[in-house]
Amino acid sequence: MKRSVVGVFVVVFLAATFCLVSVPANAQVKLRFSTFFPVSHPNAQLTADWCKEVEKRTQGKVKVQHFPGATLTSPQQTYDSILSGVVDLGNCVLGYTMGKFPLSEILDYPLGYPSGVVATRLANEFYKQFKAKEFDDVKVMFFHAQGPGILHTRKPVKSLEDLKGMKIRTFGSNAKMMSILGAAPVAMPMGDAYDALSKGVADGLLCGYEALKGWKLGEVVKSTTENYGTAYTATFVIAMNKAKWKSIPPDAQKIIEQINQEFIEKQGQLWDKMDQDGKEFSTRRGNQVIKLSAQENAKWVAKIEPLFNEYVKKTREKNLPGDKALKFVREYIKKNTK
Repeated sequence: MKRSVVGVFVVVFLAATFCLVSVPANAQVKLRFSTFFPVSHPNAQLTADWCKEVEKRTQGKVKVQHFPGATLTSPQQTYDSILSGVVDLGNCVLGYTMGKFPLSEILDYPLGYPSGVVATRLANEFYKQFKAKEFDDVKVMFFHAQGPGILHTRKPVKSLEDLKGMKIRTFGSNAKMMSILGAAPVAMPMGDAYDALSKGVADGLLCGYEALKGWKLGEVVKSTTENYGTAYTATFVIAMNKAKWKSIPPDAQKIIEQINQEFIEKQGQLWDKMDQDGKEFSTRRGNQVIKLSAQENAKWVAKIEPLFNEYVKKTREKNLPGDKALKFVREYIKKNTK
């Protein structure tokens, strides 16, 4: 009798232990995704779509909670918050943390970008080509990049002479460009630009057309200068905490990687659609569009060439292939510009 009782106890104990051990393998992985775009912005909506797609296609093994509007972390702190585990993944602007990505910094330079699709594809191809170690501390999901970043101002700018001394909101390497072109750069995140322009703290800003609608900046500027020869982009990386990535089952990881590839194209196309909508939003308000002449465009391009020389010199000092990186991005843009 005693033996049978002991036997039953052992069986129950082993069964319970097995269940306890098995739970983590079948448990749902929960992720917190931080982005600074407001909930109504199309970029935030696309991020929400990514979150839903991950949960749907992993059959609930991975659930992603989306936190738009910088509710979890500021734009400048998102990348470091991923590293520390404050958030699990986020949408990070490379140019908000100057010096952290010395090789990839070239992606944001005023290279004459023609579209968001080209900028987004280039950022991902650049990562494949150079495998920059500056991203080794995170799991890269994918990169995306805005359409052509051009000049939007409270008063018309038709030439370098008009630009001289104007206070222009910018960030990253574009602050140097503005200085070279004769303006006074004012560094601030996009979320502060509306108030700065409305109060005269800034006379204009560099950004894509999309921000004129997405951030309502078309309400506080009166003119756009299409300086496409020196159009820059703002590069973003969707990155995940490495430990959190490793906690996701391999089959779900594979699914997420596939979703990432699909969203590269969706994101690039969205940037271009937002640019179109932003331009329409601005012109409907009566804002002026100024197209620089070929001669004036060439003048701006020639004047900023020292920026690229400085990049090559700076990366060479860090034993990074900046010369190859610059050649790669210039050839890619030339090849993919109609």
